[in-house]
Amino acid sequence: MISNKIKGIIYLLITAIIWGGSFISQMFGGIIIGSFAFSGFRGIFGCITIAIIILYNNVKEHNSFTFFRKDENVIDTILGSCWCGVVLFSALITQQIGVEITDTAKSGLIASTEVIMVPILMMIVNKKKIRPITWIFILTAMFGIMMLSINSLSGINAGDVWVFASTILYSITILQVPKYISKIDPLKFSFFRFFVVMVLGFLLSLVFKEDTFNVIKLKSAVPSILYSGILASGVAYTLQVVGQKYCEPIIATLIMSLEGIFAAIFGWIILGQYLNLVQIIGIIIAFVSIVLVQLTDNNL
Repeated sequence: MISNKIKGIIYLLITAIIWGGSFISQMFGGIIIGSFAFSGFRGIFGCITIAIIILYNNVKEHNSFTFFRKDENVIDTILGSCWCGVVLFSALITQQIGVEITDTAKSGLIASTEVIMVPILMMIVNKKKIRPITWIFILTAMFGIMMLSINSLSGINAGDVWVFASTILYSITILQVPKYISKIDPLKFSFFRFFVVMVLGFLLSLVFKEDTFNVIKLKSAVPSILYSGILASGVAYTLQVVGQKYCEPIIATLIMSLEGIFAAIFGWIILGQYLNLVQIIGIIIAFVSIVLVQLTDNNL
């Protein structure tokens, strides 16, 4: 039998891989139809994907084709999830705007600074003490990711600022997950978060007069919408929520910070952005740091 912790690590690793590819889909999709419209369509397919999973689970486990089970508190589920959805939308849209005006490797690097922000927020908000050995592995993982992006550190631009703002917001969402899923179903939590993303995305696309329903542009954006909606939203965010049930926030953040590495790898494969020896060594350092922090101790 695979332990719950190993399951959590696997779920979060898959999440990081999927998110690594989403930097490219976000860049292309947002440029084609607009940042807010792209977020709206992403929310639609995220909700559809999660709803299918919810219905399938209820039929399989409870022999009932229903969305809510009888033992669930519907109001608490909706209110808690929707508040977290507002924070998630803020994180998604700031990252979306950023990746459209900076390059993939830099975006991945800046996003990976979550490994520093989450423990800092935990110390400030939760009064959590972090062991020195954990800080060492956090810093070595960050160093490895910086080596990966060495060719992209050409200076700060507006896109970098947007991505950095999104990283702060994503760090908050990571801390929100264990707080709320202890009380409500993780799948419902994911569904209503993306319902909020969908609604706010389309509302703001109208406010900012984006060309939301241009058929020609939508056809061009379909691959990006489907990847970001079904995989990066519906599948990956659900895996994140479930994975965080079994992993401490700092461990979860370290694993998910690998999205920066996978972003560079996808950039190499899809966009032809070559990885040199220094970058490959950076990948190895980051991976080894994350493995070692798992082996040292369960207590952070």
